[in-house]
Amino acid sequence: MMRRLCLPLLCCVTSVALAEPQDATRSVRIIDDPPAEAAPAPQTQAPAIPKEPAKAAGAGVRIEVLPQEEFALGAPMSFRVTAEKPGYVILVDVDAQGKLAQIFPNMVTLADPAGVDEKANFLKAGQSMTLPDASGKSAYRFVASPPTGVGMVVAILSDAPLQIVDLPDVPAAIAGQAKAADFVKDSTQMLQILPAEGERPIRAPKWSFATKFYGIK
Repeated sequence: MMRRLCLPLLCCVTSVALAEPQDATRSVRIIDDPPAEAAPAPQTQAPAIPKEPAKAAGAGVRIEVLPQEEFALGAPMSFRVTAEKPGYVILVDVDAQGKLAQIFPNMVTLADPAGVDEKANFLKAGQSMTLPDASGKSAYRFVASPPTGVGMVVAILSDAPLQIVDLPDVPAAIAGQAKAADFVKDSTQMLQILPAEGERPIRAPKWSFATKFYGIK
């Protein structure tokens, strides 16, 4: 059974709406069965990438942007998540204009004909996950897409099994700033799990967060 979250007192959006393909306005675009690579875009001035918010000891999760922190349009991107305590990983991307998209689990991983594996996004303490798979066997890939500027990826670790979060876009005025990470964190902490039939009432997971900024030029 796929777990999903909603804001208290609001109806939860369906998994289909959250898992639909991302449009070209999202800074990290998910591509399945990709066509041949287009010619690289002309180089432009690199955006100024802010420092990540200070990470408290025992924060629970870490994230890296690979292979570097600055990307030309169309360049491949990947992310490495490391859990410092066991939990279920969700990645959300926030582009330079504040638009937010969940990029893992995504519409490709959630469309497995065998059904959704609740453990597919679970990490044990000390375990790492590279997305897409470093072996090249993943059915999807990430590429740097418009808009250019400073984007942000947030790793969210939950102690409860879940695959989808329903989060608002970040206000454009704070996109690409440390305040954007606080906005995503605060919005996530308002979420609650809708109980399945026979389960206990609505409850809130325990969360951990890690943020990494990157540039697209």
